[in-house]
Amino acid sequence: MRLPIVRATLGEALGRKIVLWGWIASAVLVVLFGIAFFFLYPQMARQSRTQVAESMLLGGVLTILGLYVGSFLAAFLAIMLAAGSVSSEADSGVLQAVVVRPLPRWRWYVERWAGLVGMSVAYVVVMTLAMLLVARLISGYEPGSLLGLLALLAAQVTFLVTVGMLISCRLSSVATGVVLVLYFGIAWLGGFIGWIGNLAHRAELSTIGTVVSLVAPSDELWKAASSYAIPQGLPVGLGTDGPLGLPFLSTLQPSPWFIGWALLLTVGLLALGMGAFSRRDL
Repeated sequence: MRLPIVRATLGEALGRKIVLWGWIASAVLVVLFGIAFFFLYPQMARQSRTQVAESMLLGGVLTILGLYVGSFLAAFLAIMLAAGSVSSEADSGVLQAVVVRPLPRWRWYVERWAGLVGMSVAYVVVMTLAMLLVARLISGYEPGSLLGLLALLAAQVTFLVTVGMLISCRLSSVATGVVLVLYFGIAWLGGFIGWIGNLAHRAELSTIGTVVSLVAPSDELWKAASSYAIPQGLPVGLGTDGPLGLPFLSTLQPSPWFIGWALLLTVGLLALGMGAFSRRDL
């Protein structure tokens, strides 16, 4: 099956060097992560002086910290790719030649979305595997579920691309980028507020965090992914005390209801974007 818009999207991103610089940034991150892991892990393991479980925990926390930074890079790459996905093409006049006759609007939109999602998912998967390989070579670290970790990281960037394309149907590239960064930041802030609420046993703060996670699930998708990054041999659901009681990860098994909601929301926003694009003046 021919997918001309997917190919054009990949070529455009490579031509603008966005993906190239993203790969360069990820390579630098993996190198720095490897250096830090190589020097920090043996020292921390010696200081702990005890069981294998503690050593596994230290390796897991260090790895999850690296994956957390990597997820930020992947999220911002998805935001950059999606920011001008529609508006820049419409402003340049390209869409007038492409959409009116050869392709129906819905197909152009879906192929554009598929190309951006494909690049974003490939980026986050390759970067995550590289960091996991470094951690395994140094500490023998293995995530609890590699498939679950990769799937939820892919779901996070897919969601951000979907939201970005919808916004880009109405706003300029710069405005879309600003709104999407703010949206991503609100999701992170909501997750932090929810963590504070659980820590302080304040139901109102926990409720705010839950509501934000439903409206902007990108941060909660990362936390769900982090639960699968807990090392093999350590049980998921350890609670929030101790080293794993951190605001940027979850030790609880992700709720299938939340995962289903995030996927449903992504599909719904994709459909809304298709509808908005079909009504947009070119």
